[in-house]
Amino acid sequence: MTGDMSITKKVAASLRVGNGKCPSGHSLMTDDHHFSGERAVVAQASIAGRKALIYINPFYGRHEYKCELALKEGDVVDLTCPTCGASLSIDIVCKLCNVPMFAVHLPDGGQVEACPTIGCQNHALKIVDLDAQLARMYVDETKVQM
Repeated sequence: MTGDMSITKKVAASLRVGNGKCPSGHSLMTDDHHFSGERAVVAQASIAGRKALIYINPFYGRHEYKCELALKEGDVVDLTCPTCGASLSIDIVCKLCNVPMFAVHLPDGGQVEACPTIGCQNHALKIVDLDAQLARMYVDETKVQM
């Protein structure tokens, strides 16, 4: 198995995104901002014609962010990849806010989904099924090393 895990082991009883990507495969991780010593997830945030980078805590279940935009509870933020502009929105609607969720894609086929409404704490972690993950691990381990 490669050392590039998308979700790392427990860190103080938490999981964290270690290598999140946009739908086009660009990294959403940054060294510019950190939470608890770990790289933040970064996206381009847009609301009412204003844009700025938003830095999101990579620890699953922690709802912290840093952004230069003045955001208030209830604001719905549009999130895109800061590299290519691909939308991070997905076709799953938040059951609490009734707005499309966004996703950070994980290298092994899973994703972290969250609501883009400021103050909403609805989120989900989806990982590929165990058989698919084991098959990928087997292929990676049996590749000829040169």
